[in-house]
Order: sequence, then C-alpha cells, then structure tokens
Amino acid sequence: MLEGGGMRCAFTVGVLDYFLDQQIEFPSVATASAGALIGSSYIAKQRDRNTNLLGAIGKNRGTISLIRLLQKRELFSMDLIFEKLANQTFPLAYQSFSQASSRFVVGTTDINTGKPVFYDRFDKQKDLSTIIRASCSLPVLAPSVDYNGKQLIDGGVADPIPITPLVEQGLKKHVVILTRDKNYVKKPTRLNWFYKHVFKNKPELIKLLRNRHLRYNETMKKLRTMEARNEAFIIQPEKPLDASRIEKSHRKLEALYYQGYQVAKEKHHALLHFLDSSGKNASLAEKNLSS
Repeated sequence: MLEGGGMRCAFTVGVLDYFLDQQIEFPSVATASAGALIGSSYIAKQRDRNTNLLGAIGKNRGTISLIRLLQKRELFSMDLIFEKLANQTFPLAYQSFSQASSRFVVGTTDINTGKPVFYDRFDKQKDLSTIIRASCSLPVLAPSVDYNGKQLIDGGVADPIPITPLVEQGLKKHVVILTRDKNYVKKPTRLNWFYKHVFKNKPELIKLLRNRHLRYNETMKKLRTMEARNEAFIIQPEKPLDASRIEKSHRKLEALYYQGYQVAKEKHHALLHFLDSSGKNASLAEKNLSS
C-alpha cells in the first residue's frame, strides 16, 4: 500500500525503483491519490517514468499555480499533468501494465455519498487514466471527475490508507510505504468553515473532510498493531520530509528520491525475512498522496 502526499511521493518513487532494481513484486498493489499515478508506473515496470514525471511537474511553471487556485479553484493544472505529461510526454506502457500479474487497486471518493469507491479493472487505458486522475483530484484544489455516473475525487478523503480492500481480499501480510515519519499525527483541519461554504450541498463530503484526521490516525493505529503482529512491514522516512505537497525544488525532490531508495536498501533483508513466510499472500499497500 502506497501513501499519497503530492510531490512528497518522490520518497515513494525511490523505494519503488529499488524494488524494481531488485525485482521485488507483489500480487496486489493498493493505491490512492498521487500513489495511484506512481503505482501504475511500478506495475508497468517503467523505472524512470515517475522521476521524469515529477521532474517535469516541478520544472513546468504551469503545473502548480496559486493564481489559478484563486481564479478557478484548481491548484494543479490537471489537464497539463494528466493529458500532456502523463499521457503524451511520458506515456504509461499500458500493454506492460495490462499484462502484469499484479492486481492494481485504485481508491477514489464519491463526492455525493462520501463512500470510498475502489477500482481494480481497467478495460481501456482511458479508463485507467480517468480513474487515476480522479484519485488525485483533491477537493477545492482540483475539480471532481465524472466516471460511470459518479462524481469522484481524491481517494484519500474517504480512505486515507486503503488497507481494507487488501485485507478483504484475504491477504495476510502487507508492505506499506508512507511519506510521513513515525511520529506524525494528523491534526484537525482549520478549514471547516470554508468546506461548509464551498460544499454546502454535499453534507457527506463536509463530514469526511471534518473528520479526516480521525480516520487517518485511526488507520495508523491499526497499521501499528498489524506491524506488531508481523502482518505489516512499514517503510517510511526516519524524520519529517523537507518538502511540501506542492514542492518544486529539484534539489529537494532529488534528495527525497535518494532517501527513499536508501531506506528501501537498508530494509531489504528485513523485508525479505518478513515476506519469506508469506509466499504469494502479500500486498504492497500504497498510501494517499494527498494526506
């Protein structure tokens, strides 16, 4: 399971690149938010796609704009990121993705019901791209995405760390990649008043956003319990990452990448020992980019 966190996911990219270098694969990979975009490259075994994407997002002035946020309520230029960069400049090797043995699970949030909606079948590349874009669409910072009669947004809103679909699948061991350090505790939002104004016709969404910190912290508590039971293997930064969700500094992003790669390398033998008794009954849990 991969955690989201926007540009902080450069740490996750480093971990996954190490996995690819060591040919470490998992039968299931659960993702949400930016983790969905990064996880798809891992499934397709496109080792350099994520670093190229994050580098391009960081360099391009049009990808992140506070002026656009004020004018259009869209911080990230979703068309530029997903249509041009992710689909044209650095396209996913969809054939390799579709032929992979790993099951890919993407979490989204139904903006009307407030319920998590998970997808693990992608008959066409367009379906996959649309669902990934929806999972990355943070409320207020990006518009919702219409798909099969549903209005979808960031999967991390309803389910910040999508471990549930993997447990329900019957998997007993889970590798979890987080972009927050062990001491991180999510705090309540100060924007409840703003959410009530913007989403006044979406009561379930308002409730989700108000209680998001509770769900996140409860899920982390569950993961720590699973870790103590040898059911979860957690890979995360030792200290808080020196980067924000909208980080554009090439130096910082590169440092995050190498930090993730090094942490994965240091934990290699412990990871193999953890997986040794699990056989194929394991998953890679990828946490919300947006938390």
